[in-house]
Amino acid sequence: MRSGPRQPRKPGDFEKFVATVIDSSRATGKKLTIFGSDLFDGVPSTFSPVTAPQVNQDYLVGTGDELQIRGWGMVNIDVAAKVDRAGAIYIPRVGSVNVAGVRYGDLQAYLKRAVSKNFNNFDLAVSISQVRPVQIYVVGNVVRPGTYTLSAMSTLLNALFTSGGPDATGSMRNIEVKRGGKVVTTFDMYDILLRGDKSHDIPLQDGDVVYVPQVGSMVALTGDVKRPAIFEMKGPSSIADAVSWAGGFASSADAKQVIVEKNVNNDFKTVATLHSAPAERDPGLAALPLMPADVIRIFAPSAVPVKAAISNEYVRVSGEVKESGAFQIREGETLRSLVARLGVTDKAYVFATEVTRESVRRIQQERLDEMSKRFMRDLEIGSSQQLAATSDKDAVTLINAQLERQRSNAERMAAVKSKGRIVLELTDGDAMIKNLPDLALRDGDNIHIPRRPDTVDVMGAVFQQNSFIYRPNRTVSDYVKLAGGANQTADTSQMYILRADGTTHSANDSGWFSGIGSSKINAGDTIVIPEAVPHTSWAQSLKEWTSIFYQFGLGAAGLKVLKD
Repeated sequence: MRSGPRQPRKPGDFEKFVATVIDSSRATGKKLTIFGSDLFDGVPSTFSPVTAPQVNQDYLVGTGDELQIRGWGMVNIDVAAKVDRAGAIYIPRVGSVNVAGVRYGDLQAYLKRAVSKNFNNFDLAVSISQVRPVQIYVVGNVVRPGTYTLSAMSTLLNALFTSGGPDATGSMRNIEVKRGGKVVTTFDMYDILLRGDKSHDIPLQDGDVVYVPQVGSMVALTGDVKRPAIFEMKGPSSIADAVSWAGGFASSADAKQVIVEKNVNNDFKTVATLHSAPAERDPGLAALPLMPADVIRIFAPSAVPVKAAISNEYVRVSGEVKESGAFQIREGETLRSLVARLGVTDKAYVFATEVTRESVRRIQQERLDEMSKRFMRDLEIGSSQQLAATSDKDAVTLINAQLERQRSNAERMAAVKSKGRIVLELTDGDAMIKNLPDLALRDGDNIHIPRRPDTVDVMGAVFQQNSFIYRPNRTVSDYVKLAGGANQTADTSQMYILRADGTTHSANDSGWFSGIGSSKINAGDTIVIPEAVPHTSWAQSLKEWTSIFYQFGLGAAGLKVLKD
């Protein structure tokens, strides 16, 4: 039997057409896929093993099956017998017994009668220890056509699962099993998908051919139905049939006006208006025929979700406050008034107060994701141009090595996730509650006031990256000296301070950072001395990344990525 993971199914022409129609017509709804195709997703490669764990009672014994026979009483039998090409097994002291074509449920009584011709007063048990393999052929429009060796217990559905099922051009509704040149069954996947009916799923025999023909006419149904999808027609069908295949109207459309629209020249035109009648029984829908390549939209205007009004809004407060937990926001309450109402402890470091908001986090994350994609694209284009401009083997090796390092750095930077922090821009580490801004609070905001730290971090191109005890009279230069000073790779003109409140500081706040050695330092601040980098697009990208990290309150996470 072939094995291997299912290959991703490529969208077919009609799927692409439907996606184009929906996009260009600004119709609402998710991307549509072929109904039933997801049934074959994630099927293990060993779906149909050669050795079946359990044999059903209707199974017909045949050549290659192995039987385990045990008898006791007047005769002692313990034999494993394989059915030979003549369809018989050999039982010692009994002889040859033909068993081919015997139903498994009748096998024990059948063998007991055969043994009783020679012996009396005995009992007997028989089981199939191993079923025979069958070789079948799966051809036509399937994901993995070919020859498969399955167990004789396998059915048409087993063969379809093993071969990956119909591809984007294969029919779900007219699958055939051919035996001896004749079609012995035609299987419609919709029978099992919609009704759980597998009566046409027959056991396979050696040499059977499973044929999946070209898909028939297709239609698409989107909008307010339970299963928006692309469906295959089988003979004349109506819009009522399509709605039935889709599971009926969406629950939100029950007992509401429903508008049925049909795509005409990339524009949806109304073809029917219903009033809460079940789609399957609505005479208006049943009278509307489906045509090949129709794209139908079901729209319930009053079923459009409306955001419920929030009567009570809450924020979560943690850290060095006298009361922590979730608190209801009073009308017009701001960050300053809420913290003043709750009070802070003597250890609170108001300067480093963090306010995070989900809406801000989403916007920040979108910007980070956009920049990540743009940077990776620019990186690939730049490296391609460099490689195209040289044929020197050593230069190519060097470019590829640099590209790999840059890719690794880019992947780490792209992994940094936004926190949604709103930078409060406080003056210095002596900030008090009265210095907090009158930031209007929103439902779901998180406020954290940390404990006052007693260290300052020095990172980057210094001889000893470390945390040093905070002293009010120390400057940036003092802390850099404690770290052993800048090393030979440092660019001191680009030195900057990442403040505990999330802002950055340099001597020239309007441009990139210059000398700030005499600047005052607050507890919890971080001094960063970048390494000197060449004036390349890569260096500029690093600066852009760093700037965005700081703007989004991601200084600590971003610095760790750049350092590593």
